[in-house]
Amino acid sequence: MKIINNQPAVSCIKAFNTFSLSAVLGAATLLGAIEASAHGYVSSPKSRAFLCTSAQGGGSSPACQAAAAAGNSSQYEPQSIGIGGANDNHQGLIPDGKLCSANIGSMNGLNLARGDWGATTVSAGTRAFVWTNTAQHKTKYFRYYITKQGFNPATTPLKWSDLEQIHQSGPADREATSTHMVNLPARTGRHIVYSIWQRDPVTDAPEAFYQCIDVVYGTSNSSVPVASSSAPSSVAVTSSSTGTTSSISNNTCAGLPTWNAATVYNKPQQVQHNSKRYQANYWTQGNDPALTSGQYNYWLDLGACSEGGTSSVSSAVVASSSRSSVASSVSTGNCTSPAYVNGATYATGAKVVNAGNEYQCTVGGWCSQGGAYAPGTGWAWTNAWTLVRSCQ
Repeated sequence: MKIINNQPAVSCIKAFNTFSLSAVLGAATLLGAIEASAHGYVSSPKSRAFLCTSAQGGGSSPACQAAAAAGNSSQYEPQSIGIGGANDNHQGLIPDGKLCSANIGSMNGLNLARGDWGATTVSAGTRAFVWTNTAQHKTKYFRYYITKQGFNPATTPLKWSDLEQIHQSGPADREATSTHMVNLPARTGRHIVYSIWQRDPVTDAPEAFYQCIDVVYGTSNSSVPVASSSAPSSVAVTSSSTGTTSSISNNTCAGLPTWNAATVYNKPQQVQHNSKRYQANYWTQGNDPALTSGQYNYWLDLGACSEGGTSSVSSAVVASSSRSSVASSVSTGNCTSPAYVNGATYATGAKVVNAGNEYQCTVGGWCSQGGAYAPGTGWAWTNAWTLVRSCQ
């Protein structure tokens, strides 16, 4: 009788245990599904992992086939190249030669040193990079590096020492896609852009994701002048082709806030500090511009404030006492504006022709710097000029 009377109780216990086990397994499956989608990849320019997916048709390329043979599970999930507890310790967790796979064994094929990975043609200057996030998370930063000039991706597995940092975004909320305007420096040939997405370890999770993007520099942008340390003391002055004169301020820091260590800055915010003008290259706080400026550092040094009043400048090209006033040999095609002269002084509104295109100056103080600001060819030219038209 006891066995019979207890049978319903035993059945209930079995039923409860079965339900509990199913619930646990179901929760685990759900969590696994959530984690499987909780990632992201660079969709533009297309990353190495994304290009090798069947959806992109990259699986048929020799490089992707070789990667699959060596192990490349990212061809099914390019969004899953990540480390759960990275928390900024990227170099400590990913050894040299394993950067493209984030040291994940099943994705080791992404690290192959080859010269035939599908690559996007780029040139020096600003370009949009887009992360597609298959799940949205709070972000601490997105970071971008590029290989140094001389690196050969066909013979050398990627190492940390091969990279130079060129951009870092600030914190961001949950985003389905994240777009960053990245200034690509002067390079020639094939290179790898390496990008890191670090989730916010405080309000989200310490996980980070990694992507290798293959790029090749176009031949028309194979050489970008190096920014000069200072402009000539007496140089040509150009405003426009109309022959008018205009008055411009010699103080390029007028109206700019003074740098504050407690303030958060992001590109393209500018400050004045120690009588010089600086522009943030990306998110920064507490980094003294005088100590952390450079093409790939937190700040871009835009030169002295040049304290003083205003001066009148003529639209005509004035002969310089220190250099020839003869225009450069660049053909102006069907454009009537004068040829650009590197290092000459230009006022806001001036139009010039350079590298087959016509440009108009938007910030006189920068247009006059030359080098990095040379219209159409300098890596930072978009900060000083706008493209008017092609002269071809």
